[in-house]
Amino acid sequence: MSKSIFFKFSSVLAVVFFAAHPAYAGGGGWFIKPLGLMLGGAMLLTIVLTRLKQTNFLSFVILGYIMASVAGLPETTLDQLDSQYHGIRSILSGFQQIGIVLILFMAGLQFNLLDITKRTRLILVNGVGYMGLGLLLFFWAAARFAGTEGFSESIYFALCLAVPSSILVAAALKNSEAEESLQGQISTGITVLSSLAAIVLLAKLSATETVNLFSESATVSALTDSQFGALFSSVDAFKSTMVFNLWLTEELVLLVVILMILSKVVLDPVVRYLLRSSELLFVSALGYCMGIAAICGFIGISPEAGAFFAGISVGNLPYRLDIEDKVGPLKLFGGALFFLTLGVEMATIQTSNFSGNVLAIVPLLILVVLIKPLFLIITGYASRLKGRTAFFIGTTLNQSSEISIIVALLAWKSNVFSDRLFAIVIAVILLSLFVSAMGHAIQPGLYRSFKWLVGILNRNISAQDLESKQNIVLKDHIVLLGFNEISQEIGEYYEEQLSPERVFLIDCDPEIIKHFEEHTDCNIDPVYADPADPAVWREYKLSEAKVVISCAGSDIDADVELAGYLKKTAPDLPLLAVTSSHENSLKLYESGVRYVVQTDQLASKTFRGVFAEEIDRPSAESFVEKGNRHWKDTRTIRDDLGEIFKLV
Repeated sequence: MSKSIFFKFSSVLAVVFFAAHPAYAGGGGWFIKPLGLMLGGAMLLTIVLTRLKQTNFLSFVILGYIMASVAGLPETTLDQLDSQYHGIRSILSGFQQIGIVLILFMAGLQFNLLDITKRTRLILVNGVGYMGLGLLLFFWAAARFAGTEGFSESIYFALCLAVPSSILVAAALKNSEAEESLQGQISTGITVLSSLAAIVLLAKLSATETVNLFSESATVSALTDSQFGALFSSVDAFKSTMVFNLWLTEELVLLVVILMILSKVVLDPVVRYLLRSSELLFVSALGYCMGIAAICGFIGISPEAGAFFAGISVGNLPYRLDIEDKVGPLKLFGGALFFLTLGVEMATIQTSNFSGNVLAIVPLLILVVLIKPLFLIITGYASRLKGRTAFFIGTTLNQSSEISIIVALLAWKSNVFSDRLFAIVIAVILLSLFVSAMGHAIQPGLYRSFKWLVGILNRNISAQDLESKQNIVLKDHIVLLGFNEISQEIGEYYEEQLSPERVFLIDCDPEIIKHFEEHTDCNIDPVYADPADPAVWREYKLSEAKVVISCAGSDIDADVELAGYLKKTAPDLPLLAVTSSHENSLKLYESGVRYVVQTDQLASKTFRGVFAEEIDRPSAESFVEKGNRHWKDTRTIRDDLGEIFKLV
């Protein structure tokens, strides 16, 4: 397999280099050759970065910078380079704008309101607190370390460092299989809120240039008569800009409303028709994206913001997943264009702006990677999150964003940022992405080393209070660690048996605990604590239980540690665990777990029995009864436990 992959890769790379040669470039060899070299080199570098658990767009930035440096930048300016290679500046600028618009269109397309509404209270408390504290910290740090002057410089600098990366967060949650966990839902929700804030300020960016020009005007006493006239013109422009800024938010709201109406009235039937052809849908999506961006630019709203909201209007349709699947290459294409040209733009800046500002870059990087996660201790305390959850959210969001790169670039081009400020902020953003991605791979180990930092959040009720105040018997008890469908089935089993035994549920999701506290007719006794915390195992006497069932499934290391703990304290106690991985099943058995519920294997075995019973029945009857029964069971879950199963 590996030989085949490398053979195909080598073949594609050879074709790229061959096509890049001027003899085959059709008169545009001066452009095709470096583009081919950059794309080919990016493929090589992507393999290396993937091994290091890094995002692939860093390879495009690096190769763009290297190729531009080879071309003579920054000693040779883009203007001088354009005179040698006629049109190169316009081509790079066009590619960059197209890349930005496509990236933001796809970001809007993937925007899902459920990411916010699924955990509304927790996301709002933690998201608003996280962004608020981040903007305050980096607004101060911008002036303290980077030497920003004025509100515009400082607020956009702060925004660039405060917004987390949706790409990196999604990749981290997918790799840890935590997308639907509490920490995953809150992390995703915070990135959505942060991205929205960035897009709104991005839309206002075009209005700041005139303000900056006015603020840099000479003093009135030094003006000549002609300069007085220019000043009064600047005053009028300044007033107009202030009015524009005042009403821009309302214009954005109006744009969103119009696009939502357009989505329901026009786009729904049109997209339903276009889904018949991938080619038609791809071209139409591209045309719609570019068309809305152009209209927004014409009426004075940032085209980039227009593309984002255009994506939301399409993503609001019921065919969002089908659309994403068919137009997904737009994101890859846009990302390649943008990040390659970003590398070229970075090479136009004098290297002294990077090397000479290390004393600003390093402390800002520390604030982003190490201090930002601590905000979740504050917001987690306010929203009653447990330490483990807050720590994992914080260390998932400890980076800047790809949208931050776009904001920084546009702020630089709008003269909000100088070359020096742009160099500082782009260096911090890229380094934070690199360091954060490496940290995501070792999150469980980091938590075990630094969980004392979030110890204040683990405010658990004592076992004595549970036994005396809630009449819970912590002896020969059935213990469930985490809640899911398996936990529910176990609880219902004891209810159907009319057994006096109670089921003791330990979970760190405050909304699940609240649900069971309100349903006193249920035989599940909930307690709000971290089921992966050894202190909790000792406090609630797991070694004296009748059976312990770990239903979390996503934290195999914690289950292995629990198995080791019970092997020492209660070697005869049966421990059951849940996983979806065959490899993890073997690991759990080897650690001492008595029985592993391997969901894929269990589902396949169960279906085999259903298949054997139904396949030889008449076609009109086969699978009908089983299907109806499953439909009724699913309806029961949705109707009776719908609210809680939205959370797991």
